[in-house]
Amino acid sequence: MIVVIGGAYQGKLDYVLEKYPGKSVFTCSTECAELDLSADIINSLHLMVLAQIRVGADPLAYICKVLSDLKGKVLIFDDISCGVVPVEPEARLWRETTGRALALLSKNADEVIRVFCGIGSRIK
Repeated sequence: MIVVIGGAYQGKLDYVLEKYPGKSVFTCSTECAELDLSADIINSLHLMVLAQIRVGADPLAYICKVLSDLKGKVLIFDDISCGVVPVEPEARLWRETTGRALALLSKNADEVIRVFCGIGSRIK
């Protein structure tokens, strides 16, 4: 498993597609609380975390449940941990839970890459 993180609009998906051409991509949304585990690349995983929160599910429990299915995949997250802490409780919970999900997945990943301005830097 490879985890790719970085700020919004930093070229994470383009970086991954260039490095791993021909791979299938599933892009998460706030309306879908489950992953398409048949895809090679799972994009915007932070949005699935928010979708899980909104339906009252536990995103960390879900990730633990599918962890073995994520082996060999590339997971892309926006880094939402920077900046001002949100005032809204849902936004704070999303930020905290996304950070915990990233920590769990990074611990289990073979590689962790931070992308900034389209340039990837291996941090694990």
